[in-house]
Amino acid sequence: MPDAAAIPLQIPLHLLRPQWLVALVPVVAILLLVLWRQRAETQWGGVISSHLLKYLIVRPDRRWGINPAWLVATGMTLGIVALSGPTWRRELPPFVEDKAPLMIALALSSSMTETDVAPSRLERAKQKIHDLLAARAGARMGLIAYAATSHLVMPLTDDRGVIEPFLAALAPRLMPSDGRNALAAVALAAQSLASEPVAGTILVVTDDSASTAEPALRQAAGRNNLLMLDVMPMGAPLASGAVRVSVDGSDIRMLERRIETRYQAAQGDTFGSQWLDEGYWLLFPVALLALLWFRRGTTVAWMLAFFLAFHALPANAQDASWFRNLWLTPDQQGRLAFDRGDYAAAAKLFADPMWRGLAAYRAYDFLEAAKAFAEVDTIEGKFALGNAQAQNHAYEKAIKAYDDVLKAQPQHLAAKTNRAIVAAALKAREEKRRKQEQDDPAPPDEKADEMRVDPDQKGGKRIQVKPEDVTTPGAAEAWMRQVQTTPADFLKLKFAIQAAPPPKRPLP
Repeated sequence: MPDAAAIPLQIPLHLLRPQWLVALVPVVAILLLVLWRQRAETQWGGVISSHLLKYLIVRPDRRWGINPAWLVATGMTLGIVALSGPTWRRELPPFVEDKAPLMIALALSSSMTETDVAPSRLERAKQKIHDLLAARAGARMGLIAYAATSHLVMPLTDDRGVIEPFLAALAPRLMPSDGRNALAAVALAAQSLASEPVAGTILVVTDDSASTAEPALRQAAGRNNLLMLDVMPMGAPLASGAVRVSVDGSDIRMLERRIETRYQAAQGDTFGSQWLDEGYWLLFPVALLALLWFRRGTTVAWMLAFFLAFHALPANAQDASWFRNLWLTPDQQGRLAFDRGDYAAAAKLFADPMWRGLAAYRAYDFLEAAKAFAEVDTIEGKFALGNAQAQNHAYEKAIKAYDDVLKAQPQHLAAKTNRAIVAAALKAREEKRRKQEQDDPAPPDEKADEMRVDPDQKGGKRIQVKPEDVTTPGAAEAWMRQVQTTPADFLKLKFAIQAAPPPKRPLP
């Protein structure tokens, strides 16, 4: 099956406001009229007879030049096309994650120790995974190790510093048995991504992509995107759609493009998205055309006007806001601050409550964000209000906001997902409060911030776990109490416990 991400994507170029193209009709009509009136036959036709005029007209040698009428028509055409809203890409909702969740399944079969790829296949695979973690900083990623069995090394996390020590410790000797069961690894990765609101990506890093049953892997991946990174040397057979490891970062860039392209499409289908208006790009050539209309002396006058205007501004930038107000609306000023990342300033500049709330949310001022979103009586405003109240730990108010969204749109997947998360958090908080009341019904006799130390306290007991006890029911709990250990030892015993068959229950 060919890789869908490897198929070249067609750019969906279209216009958001195509009715503006009707304005091109008078532009073309006026241009033809001006060109017709500039003809010598038209200018002198009413004065000199036509049979004499053709002998009286003297046409000079052609010299290179640009007719101003063509410049005006070109500028007006570009401006009309800009007003029609050309677009070719989508903008995701502001509360949707912009990084795809990624589960990496690393093969730890004995063949990964081969050195035909320097320094070895496994070490090169680790280097590439490390580069991918660095390239996708802030994104949520998880790690799976597989040979004959598959094991979750690290669930989805946005802290790559937690993944890297366990990634460095992985080796074939840690696996309970040798093999290449990539199907089980993909199934485990799909299970880890099942709770995500939209589909993620599963990356299989292996040295045996050519002999892998790709259709079965894609079926096991389910809704998730499946990619393969092959660490075999050049000339070795490669599966269709797989990416071969390279000496530079081209393989990582290719994987990153495929991950993000597929994820954005999945987000757009799930949460909905709007097209970005790209018409402002045409303002630059329009401005360049406008420069050709400057005449001698005009440029000096404009430079003098700007010089006087800027020197008349007060020294205090806050007092100079009156000058910005002459040219920009509050929402335009807020959008400029929002685009440059100054969300706190943008929240003070915006007049629109929705944008003011978004800026405050990005600035982590969730109280002000909730106040702003409360003024927006739309589905998007209620959903944003629920998110802000959830961040404020006002779970009851957040659930009410999500209920309002679901009452209007029962199929709103994001509201369903967030409501379930907030309801679980509220339930956990209530259970914790009830447990504290049950465990400590009477007020403590110690004062606040008072600590007492037992003088007879001895050092803690160190528990040793024997290798033959790793498959017993209490081995996992005992091993977690073992403080002094390395990631490799921890993973080896963890994999052994997971791969061991469940203990047989005695017959009654």
